[in-house]
Amino acid sequence: MSERQAALANMHKLFLEALRHREQEIFRYLAILGPALSGFVWLLKADPIDSRVFVIGTVCVLLPMFLGAVYALALGYNYRYITLQIAKLESMLCIKDYMLKGWPKCRKDFLDRYKLFCCKPWCTPPEIIKVFWWAFLAGIAGVTLAACLYRPEGIVLSIVIPVGAVAFLTGLFAPLRFGKKLRDKCLEEPETWVCESASGSKDGSGEARQ
Repeated sequence: MSERQAALANMHKLFLEALRHREQEIFRYLAILGPALSGFVWLLKADPIDSRVFVIGTVCVLLPMFLGAVYALALGYNYRYITLQIAKLESMLCIKDYMLKGWPKCRKDFLDRYKLFCCKPWCTPPEIIKVFWWAFLAGIAGVTLAACLYRPEGIVLSIVIPVGAVAFLTGLFAPLRFGKKLRDKCLEEPETWVCESASGSKDGSGEARQ
């Protein structure tokens, strides 16, 4: 193995390790939700409490849930981007035939896989992170509904419902934005990735990959 191939193999190892860390990072964010939900339960049980205080408290609970949904999607995009890097390295190291058949192996595979209804780019996280994305969206809907049912007052309905609706819909359709980012990254890549041993045997500069 040449020094260049050894460097590529080390990069491959580091990217695989990065995938594992992306799956774990979402758990760190959950430490914020415990106090937020506890505060919302306190708001529901506090009696009497000013409507403006209730609204501010509810919005302060919705905000970290919304950020959690977007954060989960951002981790998912980063996960997919690292997967794209790994697929490219595996092609250059000539080991892509040894990988699972379901693993994307070229630019076209990524473009075809991460789409919504075969047209719009759509990038959702892997399953272990996607669970938290759905959980955050469900939390936004649940807090909004609970607040409006418990305090069906004018100021509550006029502020909590719009904030909850915007947070839910933005979090629900944010995969469109991350899908577009991933598609743009894919389109920057060549249609096929050439095995390093084949290109390196011609010259050391790697011009055969151009």
